[in-house]
Amino acid sequence: MSAAKVKMRGKKMRNQPSSVQYVESGTQNGGGGDEGPSSIHPSTKRQTNTHQRGGWVRGHQKDGGGYSREMPNYITAGAFARARAEEVSTMLKAVTKTTGSCHVFGALPKHMRRRAMSHNTKRLPCRLREVANRMRERSLQAGPKKKKEQAKRKSRKARRRHGNLLLEFNRRQRKNIWLETHIWHAKRFHMVKKWGYCLGNKPTYKCYRSCHRAMSGHCLLQDLSYYCCIELRGEEEKLLASLSQLTGKETGPTFAAALCLSGRRQGSVVVYRAGQYPTQPLGPVTFLWRPRSQDLTNRQLWIWAHPTIKQDLLLELQKVCQCCDPVVPPVVTPAEVFPTLQLEPKPEKTSDAKQITETKRKRKCKDASGPPAKKILGDGTRSPSTPVTWKSSSNRIVISDLTMEIVRYRLIGPQSFSVLAETMEAATVCNEINISKPSHLWWPEQCKSESKINLHQQQTHVFHILKGIFSTGELPSGTVLGLTVDDPRLTLPTKKVKALPCVRPAQEMDEKRRELMLQGVPELCCQSDLWEQSVRSNVADNKTSEQELNRMRNEVLVPGSRLSPTPPQGRVPILLVQQPGKQVGNEMSSWGAGWDLLLPKGWGMAFWVPLVGSMNSGCI
Repeated sequence: MSAAKVKMRGKKMRNQPSSVQYVESGTQNGGGGDEGPSSIHPSTKRQTNTHQRGGWVRGHQKDGGGYSREMPNYITAGAFARARAEEVSTMLKAVTKTTGSCHVFGALPKHMRRRAMSHNTKRLPCRLREVANRMRERSLQAGPKKKKEQAKRKSRKARRRHGNLLLEFNRRQRKNIWLETHIWHAKRFHMVKKWGYCLGNKPTYKCYRSCHRAMSGHCLLQDLSYYCCIELRGEEEKLLASLSQLTGKETGPTFAAALCLSGRRQGSVVVYRAGQYPTQPLGPVTFLWRPRSQDLTNRQLWIWAHPTIKQDLLLELQKVCQCCDPVVPPVVTPAEVFPTLQLEPKPEKTSDAKQITETKRKRKCKDASGPPAKKILGDGTRSPSTPVTWKSSSNRIVISDLTMEIVRYRLIGPQSFSVLAETMEAATVCNEINISKPSHLWWPEQCKSESKINLHQQQTHVFHILKGIFSTGELPSGTVLGLTVDDPRLTLPTKKVKALPCVRPAQEMDEKRRELMLQGVPELCCQSDLWEQSVRSNVADNKTSEQELNRMRNEVLVPGSRLSPTPPQGRVPILLVQQPGKQVGNEMSSWGAGWDLLLPKGWGMAFWVPLVGSMNSGCI
């Protein structure tokens, strides 16, 4: 008999008396000794064939055999009587024991208990009525229990107000941060909580074949904004000297690769702990250098890493760059964070007639100031009190954590650029009236510089040339293009139209296209104002609201036409980064190639909805 069966049999026979002895069954585990049954009835043992192993077996026999009967050799009278006495006392205790409740109704058997007995004691048996009446009088003298006053639930109209919705969303993001496209994904995807974020795992509908078709023939869209961005600023020589401690030249191009250092290409490298190469790797990262400029003395580097290695990478960067002095983040008041979240001001005291005619319900608050508007600072990998900038007093290197400051979308497929070209248009130059007036917006100030306007025209020309390229994999891997585009919501079509490539047969365009495919984008056209923190903040703070856009659409004479003139705040700096896709092997080369779209924060949904409408194929 196996150990599990012996244990189970011992558990069943633990309360049985040891006075009954059995005949040895002839097997090693035969049921003799002190493990007999608890009564004088003969024991039962399953008949087994000669080839079967003896011993106690659960259940019935497969061959349907019966059970043999054997009488015990002898019974000890004293031990047998004591065992029976214990069984009788246990049975009486179980019968007379009431339930956990101290109420008299617990003394009744379950089949006699009725709910009406608690209201009418005459339904109880005569022997329990007196006790029940005493308990009832005692409960009436004690009085009713004071229930905790529950806060009155707000109406659905009040809960759906914009300010209350934002407060509720911020409360739900305390543990797992949301991406800007979270609500769009939550309606269509199964959401999972990973790495401090709430991410869309898979769609609620069948998608595997459609996603594969999109990647192979058209375009597939992903939101990679949860990837962490770390910015380094300082002198080029000191940055390269510090970063060389985290990489090895034997693995391939490092941060000092010529094409990547110029800012024309995005690079990738495996990062190790400081001075521990080739052991203790942290993981792969991608990096992007800001192109050189005459106005800039220091270089700027962005390192993109997965959230799982962000904290370790940040510690190693602080170690090698000697950036141990944190810069305390400024204290942000609720009015500065969300001016729209402040409660509605209390109406001034007016005449009674005016108060009677006013039927709009106002939100009431006991405190005059109301609850403070909450803003979730930081992201899912850091707490709000953690500093995001560190500087070094020795080499003047500054490290900044730009996680959730830049939105990153990835378009995968041969027609990725066709989708981008269908969604975005190069920014229009401001007219002379807007340029002549002083403005707090960034684009009118840019239009005052002739050199920046010339740069914008060159970037627009390259953008139009790229429209004629049939497949994204035809460009050099990691190509970077900077551009300023108009607000895509201004040209949002009324119907979803699948974007198709625009191949131009002109010979002049073919020569420029061929040159672009061989040499890549010029270094001058890789510049972008997205690198500037002041520009990113200006664009995010002065974004046109949906309410204003709807008002502009209502005033258009031809429904569905472009909203013109373009508002001065409707220009957004972006960066386009080419992704090479599959690079190993000869089969299906460049499969999975596409473009990464980098945007300032706050503009995620403004670009996401037009991109989905232009694809009309698949997104995840």
